[in-house]
Amino acid sequence: MTIFSSPLVVRLVELALEEDLAFGDVTSALFEDGSSKEAHIIAREDLVVCGLPLTEVIIERAAYCLNVESKAKEGDRVKSGSVLQVLKGKASELTAIERTVLNFLQRLSGVASYTRSIVDQSVGITLLDTRKTMPGFRLLDKYATYTGGARNHRMHLGEMILIKNNHIDAAQGNSIEDKIRFVLNKVKNRSSFYLPVQVEVRSEEELSAVLEFSPYAVLLDNMDDALISRCLEILKKKSPSTLCEVSGGIDQPRLKVLAALGVNAASMGSLTTRARNVDISMRIVSS
Repeated sequence: MTIFSSPLVVRLVELALEEDLAFGDVTSALFEDGSSKEAHIIAREDLVVCGLPLTEVIIERAAYCLNVESKAKEGDRVKSGSVLQVLKGKASELTAIERTVLNFLQRLSGVASYTRSIVDQSVGITLLDTRKTMPGFRLLDKYATYTGGARNHRMHLGEMILIKNNHIDAAQGNSIEDKIRFVLNKVKNRSSFYLPVQVEVRSEEELSAVLEFSPYAVLLDNMDDALISRCLEILKKKSPSTLCEVSGGIDQPRLKVLAALGVNAASMGSLTTRARNVDISMRIVSS
């Protein structure tokens, strides 16, 4: 099963179709003769292609009979004016699903294009996405960042144990270090052996307390470059096998500095929150 046949994605497609077609398409009366047409999905700017398989899902869920031929592949860099897909069938059906198809393609290609632009300048740092995705779009947004060259962090809360600042602050203990030990002792005694554990830290003291438990990974959160450098030295000395990720305030210009410090991975919510929809259109071209 691909993500495009996932019940979550199918439900999202059905909701998108309902927004436009719950009361039918009154304009389709123009095409009562059932005439067949050809339509081209066209990139109106340079972009990274993402989401083409969704066109067929949309057609299937709408119960239409349109033929689709893709002229590009997922992840392709294409120039403005490139034909991405050719659709053939009833004009009434082509025009009815036009906006639904374009909305998905514009969003996913936008995320993939923005991600690729950052990855191209990542100077060797592995870029990770986050759960800062459009509600309902989690699978698709993360698919788009992956298509753009990033790696996926956890998809949902059940995928790994990620102990964040609020988990620690809400725990029992007289000091942050005591709270960290309280939480990690609970995790050690109760969690599945197979679930990886990552802990978010804000200081050298927190990092040292966390490393007593040899977590799979640590997340250096909202640290300046000097503090990151000191924490990396602590990691090398105390737990060189623990993976290290940085997050918070990470943008493209900062990646070069982080790479020089020895950072291997950075998570960037902006891969999905700052991406804009790219310009893609559909044009009827012939009978």
